[in-house]
Amino acid sequence: MRQHLTQEQLLGQRLSPRQLAFGRMLEMSAPEFEDEIRRVIDENPALEAVDPDRTPSECDSVGTSDFNETAEQLQQADYADPDDMPPLPRQRQSTPADFRPDNDPDDSASAYDRLADQLALLDIPDLDRTIALYIIGNIDSNGYLARSPQAIADDIAIGAGLDVDTPDVVRAMQAVRRLDPPGICALDLRDCLLLQLDRLDPARQAVADAHAIIDRRFDLFSKKHFDKIMAAEGFDRDRLDSAVRVITALNPKPGSQLEGVGSDDRTRHITPDFIIDTDEQGLTTVTLAGRIPDLALQPSFTVEATAAARGADAAFIKARRDEANEFIDLTRHRSATLTAVMQAIVALQPDYFRTFDRSRLRPMVLRDIGALTGLDLSVISRATSSKYMATPQGVVALKSLFSEASAADPETSSHAVIEALRQIIAAEDKAAPLGDAALADILAERGMVIARRTVAKYRERLGYPVARLRRQ
Repeated sequence: MRQHLTQEQLLGQRLSPRQLAFGRMLEMSAPEFEDEIRRVIDENPALEAVDPDRTPSECDSVGTSDFNETAEQLQQADYADPDDMPPLPRQRQSTPADFRPDNDPDDSASAYDRLADQLALLDIPDLDRTIALYIIGNIDSNGYLARSPQAIADDIAIGAGLDVDTPDVVRAMQAVRRLDPPGICALDLRDCLLLQLDRLDPARQAVADAHAIIDRRFDLFSKKHFDKIMAAEGFDRDRLDSAVRVITALNPKPGSQLEGVGSDDRTRHITPDFIIDTDEQGLTTVTLAGRIPDLALQPSFTVEATAAARGADAAFIKARRDEANEFIDLTRHRSATLTAVMQAIVALQPDYFRTFDRSRLRPMVLRDIGALTGLDLSVISRATSSKYMATPQGVVALKSLFSEASAADPETSSHAVIEALRQIIAAEDKAAPLGDAALADILAERGMVIARRTVAKYRERLGYPVARLRRQ
């Protein structure tokens, strides 16, 4: 083996730690960025959140105060003698009161607890009750049983050491299926609908017909072959319509009535990153949303305040001060970048932001934003990913504003084609819905020439099934 040296030139690009930190920060949504600020404030004593109405010198101790009025002043209003006032709990100095996370425990019951509470009211053997609790734990968010009875029996045998057979699990399942809401613990959609129909009055003709359709003709019903159902069951049109009304009133996802209990608000709601306001003159203003505080260097970590420090103390103070200053700079850079991107979107879509009509959206891609702002495409992509804006018409995802130009007209976006398609389907004859080829012909008459397969793609994006399944 021989060793030798070679020399060659390479051209490459490496991201600095600052660029990596900024890219990660830019991808964060408003709630995520709030959590990041809290984390950094907790870890870095040189950084603090300040009230914009106060000077930095006045922000030396805000741990027990709100931005506008201290908690101590509020308590003094309730006690005539200050000596009688109980001591206030101490909070971290650098975190304003309206920026602290809500850590109050959630006392509301979970879906499992609600079903278990109902189960406790049933008079069943102890073994069945134990099995039923395992079954409840295997019900998904839609209310369906996620595992087979045999798999549950194996889980109980291994986990609890109980000698349980599949018939024991099936018997306990019947007890769980008696709980509310009706349809809970179903094996599939057909089973779920039958469980709900069993709770209705079987003496009603429409209920009996609905039960017969789901029990014997579920495949035909799911494909909306109503003529075949009438021929097979001997129903006339009125009788079929009455049965269909009963079926469509059922809940295909009974577990949804138990959803949202005991969960965090942020898992149920979208928090917008921008607030968009358009006045009567058509002037659109962009405001960053979220409870993002002003950040400043803690007074005891300034250069003047730490000039006397020596050795390890000086190194510690300098390191924390540099980290705080860099984080403050990145935070301001993030705000400026997000605002610039959003203002560019507003400038490119004036018609949309005057009316908030999706059909008024023009074709827009990342390159268009880059041409106005001078930002790199990767920066723009991060700035618009998972970001939302609050408008007078509701919350809108920024990514939904981007679209390529239509092949027929470079000034017509795919959003305009999709909106036109939605209007055509909404106005069609429900007894004879239009096929994809017919929809393409109508769009062509409006100057939107697109292929049939593209019509099918847009129709599926809107959530409409094929023509046969839209027939009523």
